[in-house]
Amino acid sequence: QQVKADALSLAKKLEALEDSKRKILGENLGGCSTEELHFLEGKIEKSLRVIRGKKTQLLEQQIAKLKEKERTLLKDNEDLRGKRNLEARLLLPAPNSVAPLQPRGEPAPEQEPVPRDEDVETELYIGLPGVRCSSRRSGQAK
Repeated sequence: QQVKADALSLAKKLEALEDSKRKILGENLGGCSTEELHFLEGKIEKSLRVIRGKKTQLLEQQIAKLKEKERTLLKDNEDLRGKRNLEARLLLPAPNSVAPLQPRGEPAPEQEPVPRDEDVETELYIGLPGVRCSSRRSGQAK
């Protein structure tokens, strides 16, 4: 008997909650009094304030994270610029330094000798694609 009474009580509470939910969602408002409508309006406005407050808080946290990320990226960028400038200073000779002169014909120690007195062959084609004549062959034919 006690279990039946508890079950009936819970069923009534569930029905009241579902009815309240429908009213908050704007369903079945035709039978509501003006007092009930004002109560629902206040409840909805309060819920909206809470939601907007949470949204504002989340956006502020996101902005703070993005600002922190911006600061770290700017610092990293500055560090990389300094590193690049340092490397450039180490790789380039000082402005007042002069490279040692080498006697003519002898390559500098870090350079490879450039071959001299060698012909370089290039192929130059004149005419439409498919009917190609090299300039060297046409020069021999004349």
